[in-house]
Amino acid sequence: MTKSIKLTEADLAIIRILQQDGRRAYADIAAEIGLAPSTVQQRANRLINAGVIKITALVDPMVVGISVMGLLSVKVDSKYLLDAAKAIGEFNEVDYVVICTGSYNLLVEIACQDNDAVLRFISNELAQVEGVRDVETSLYLRIVKDTDQWIGPS
Repeated sequence: MTKSIKLTEADLAIIRILQQDGRRAYADIAAEIGLAPSTVQQRANRLINAGVIKITALVDPMVVGISVMGLLSVKVDSKYLLDAAKAIGEFNEVDYVVICTGSYNLLVEIACQDNDAVLRFISNELAQVEGVRDVETSLYLRIVKDTDQWIGPS
């Protein structure tokens, strides 16, 4: 189990600003929230080192030729669940894997170049994972909201 970190109002303010622009200078953040730049830098480094936040680049799939995204609901035999989740997570087409409850025990988001690539992935890759019994495919028609931002309490 991951250790819980208590976030202060200053931490939350720093997180919100970095979510808008991860390249924002600590001095600019400090001026906006009324702290010393060194304090903002120390707090940001603490948040990064504790694994609360990570600064990364996000890619728009459509801009780089990934035109089909979808959610696969996957039914896996219970004795293979953890190994199957890990194996599925290794495929390039997979954005994330969630072990869950319900009719299906894995949710898998995929991103592929086209429908043929989706078919190849399901038929050639996913079908080879030990324990996979059933797959229900839901391709995204339109993404209405897409955010990697956690807003947190205000």
